[in-house]
Amino acid sequence: MMKCEWCKITLPVVVILLIVGIFSYQFIDPAPPRTIKIITGKTDGSYYHFATLYNKILEKEKFHLKIIPSAGSVEALSLLEQGKGDVAFIQGGTINKNETKNLISLGSIYFEPLWIFYKKGKGFNYLYELKGKKLYIGNKGSGTRALALILLNKNNINKENTIFVKLKGETPQEALKKGEIDAIFSVISANSPNIKKLLEDDQLELFSFKRADAYSKIFPFLSPLVLGEGIINLKENIPNRQKILLGTTATLVASKSIHPDWIRLLLKAAKKIHSKATIFSDENQFPTYKYTQIPMDKDAKNYIIKGDSFLEKILPFWMASMIDRLAIMIIPLLTLLFPLFKGILPLYRWRVRKAIYKWYKILFDIDSKIEDLDKEELEKTKKELLNLLDEIQEETKIPLSYMGEYYTLKEHANLILDKIDKLLKKQVPSA
Repeated sequence: MMKCEWCKITLPVVVILLIVGIFSYQFIDPAPPRTIKIITGKTDGSYYHFATLYNKILEKEKFHLKIIPSAGSVEALSLLEQGKGDVAFIQGGTINKNETKNLISLGSIYFEPLWIFYKKGKGFNYLYELKGKKLYIGNKGSGTRALALILLNKNNINKENTIFVKLKGETPQEALKKGEIDAIFSVISANSPNIKKLLEDDQLELFSFKRADAYSKIFPFLSPLVLGEGIINLKENIPNRQKILLGTTATLVASKSIHPDWIRLLLKAAKKIHSKATIFSDENQFPTYKYTQIPMDKDAKNYIIKGDSFLEKILPFWMASMIDRLAIMIIPLLTLLFPLFKGILPLYRWRVRKAIYKWYKILFDIDSKIEDLDKEELEKTKKELLNLLDEIQEETKIPLSYMGEYYTLKEHANLILDKIDKLLKKQVPSA
């Protein structure tokens, strides 16, 4: 009778939990894809280099970046909008907000100064003095060209009154030294070997923005950057005096469809690579939610502010991610389990006692009628009661905690047997 009391009680609970689990599972995010596409600039550029560093970090977590080169930020942004990539390095100042409705920013990752070099002896103090000159402002599709055109147009310099040179074969540095061009524009990291070569060339001079503050007010994505005297090379004193540059920022831009876990993975890599102090930024200044032209993703901003979760700090990312995704199912299950298990023990006690009370009902019926029975009926009732005791013994499995009630039941049954025996003796005729 009591063999499967726990089964009878727990089976409905299990069914309820299973239904709730299946329902909650519908709201769990799918696991992140193991590979996504990242769009960079040219293979010899900083963006491509950083993408390879990101990939090395992510591969330790068993994830992979497929790197797709492009001509520069303008083309990269176009490819991203077309769905040919999941995330891209994009230079600030190249973004048209009207064409980025399906994109989100994951944050700015480092300053990218605009470097303008000219030949010594042909000094320029202001950008408007470049009007009518021969300028190399980068190739079509590049972020450098996009930013240069914005600044030059603000100074009334355009292709109608100035020559924008296309170079073939030779480097901009060689063309500048030969006098084939008057100035070079380049947006690139200060750590670039090409920039160091230009800075160390004693025939060239770096342009300093006297009106950097004005430009940064007009174009909020630009920031004045101070290149201190001798900071590149103290021994050679490069640069030989302080220069003021304008800097935009490299930004991680992603499709809105990117998996939330990939946002954390990319920013985890960004923190490892870009949080160190540089000549233009303090330690932990990057990545940041500032300086972005595209609206910041909420999850990205939250990660930049708070960093890794507790689980991510102690577990591999894939495991922390799985637990985090399952939380949407675990939390309602735990919420439901508490009152269910709280009610199981009283229900179990009731089930045990119900089985015992069933026998008490039979005993009560027997006890209430034996006074009116004749000898034959008493003997028949006694036999029924003995069978009942055997049945109780064989079929009733009582937990140890309820044995007191079980033995009380048997004791009461025996009392009724004694009562029947006494009644039988009274009905024996005397000799």
